[in-house]
Amino acid sequence: MTTIPGALIGAKDTRQTHSSRPIVLDGHAMPAVLKENIGPAPGQIETRLWLQLLSLHGDIFASLNSVLSSEFGLSLAKFDVLAQLDRYRDGLALGQLSQNLKVSGGNVSGLVQRLLADNLISKDMSSEDRRSFIVRLSPTGEALFRKAADVHKKHLSKRLENVSAKELDSAFTVLRSLSSKIRTETKKQSRRR
Repeated sequence: MTTIPGALIGAKDTRQTHSSRPIVLDGHAMPAVLKENIGPAPGQIETRLWLQLLSLHGDIFASLNSVLSSEFGLSLAKFDVLAQLDRYRDGLALGQLSQNLKVSGGNVSGLVQRLLADNLISKDMSSEDRRSFIVRLSPTGEALFRKAADVHKKHLSKRLENVSAKELDSAFTVLRSLSSKIRTETKKQSRRR
């Protein structure tokens, strides 16, 4: 039996491999069990993680959007605006709403116009800055949001019912850590510019 030096186990193997050619170390073919332990090429795991996040987001987004649209005539984008306004009961300036939703001002303007037309929000000039407008939930919007939020919560619970609370908590912890590290790196890069 061939032993592979400990320094090679878990080390990045930058050699190209093809499924028809075995990985060879010290003149010996690598056992199948060790082939599985060679990490992906640099950048590959990040790409796989990104694609998995996009896939999961796409699946859940589509199903939530469908449920909210069919039951309440709300897109998930409109629901997100209502959720922000529910969170900030005194209302939000359009710029702050845009920042909170992480979308452009143009996107927020269009959403606000549609929600105004549906009588789900109100829009008033800011008493502090006459160049700014504050949007708030209307009574109709608040009532609709309460019902939609309940359906949103139940739908997510149903979609994730086969995932244990422990797995969900672990996933949440890992994602929160990734978010924090990415934000920290983004801030560092911004300061360098």
